[in-house]
Parts: sequence; C-alpha cells; structure tokens
Amino acid sequence: MTPGEHERIENTAKLFHELREKTSSLVLATVGNNGLPNISYAPFVGDEAGNFFIYLSGLSEHTTKLLTNPVAAILLIEDESNTKQIFARKRISYQCVVELVQRNHSNYETVLDSMSARFGNVVNILRSLPDFYLFQLSPISGRFVTGFGQAYELSGENLTQLLHIGADQIRGA
Repeated sequence: MTPGEHERIENTAKLFHELREKTSSLVLATVGNNGLPNISYAPFVGDEAGNFFIYLSGLSEHTTKLLTNPVAAILLIEDESNTKQIFARKRISYQCVVELVQRNHSNYETVLDSMSARFGNVVNILRSLPDFYLFQLSPISGRFVTGFGQAYELSGENLTQLLHIGADQIRGA
C-alpha cells in the first residue's frame, strides 16, 4: 500500500467514525408480513459492539412490523445543510437483525440511561409510558458512501473495516 493510499484509507475511516458519532437519529426501514415497506426515523444510542438501540411507541407502524418481522435496514446520513453535493451525501447503511430488549433484561435500564443522557428528560417521560419498546438493531452487513465512486463495504469486527467497492463489484451485484 502506498503512503497516499494509506492516508486516504485513514481519512475515510475518520469520516466513517465522525458520521457514526455525530448522527443522533437513524432512518428506519421495516417490512410487514404483507411485504410492504415502511420508512420512518428514530433517535438512537449505540454500544461498543456496534449495535443500535431505539425506543419506540407501540402505537407506531414500525413497532408492529419489528415485532412481527424482526429485520430492518437503517441509514445514517449527512445533514443536507452540511453537504457539498446533494447527490453524494455521506451515508452509512446497514442491514440488521432486530431483537426486543425485555424490561427485565440487565441492559434495559443502562440503555435508557444512555438515551436520557443523550436526549434529555423526554426519555424519562417516555419510560413511564407502558407502550414503549426498546429494540436492539444488530448490523449484519453495511456500506459507507462518501461520494461518487467512493463506496466501501463494511466488514470485520463490529463492521468497522472499510473495503473499497470498485465498478466491477457494483456491476457484478
């Protein structure tokens, strides 16, 4: 690997981690038993293993879909106001398996405490409502796009290693 390639990979990895850290909400795509998709968004917190946690009302359509079909696609995307090119916003997409975190699970209160620290007192108000569900979204595959011709497959532990996707791989997909 040339010094220039090494620097490019380091810069790309930095962009990846910055987008993950600075993004507070994710775009959530779910699908119901009828095969029709639904898209929404949710604030999230992450953990050191690369999982995402979302706290959703039982009255929402995506909660029902996650409970009956525990898979989702999620998207973290650069804010429009910060992008230089609207057609090439930085974004991370993941395919996830979803698990309902039970109220008696040892991690339940810890995750909600993290959400409260990140998003404020509104989380404590939502905690008191009986119809909210905590979901863990565990990525099984992912992709990071930084611009035109700059797509990376995510691999390795916690899907944090970046593998550049060339035109040949895209055409073959």
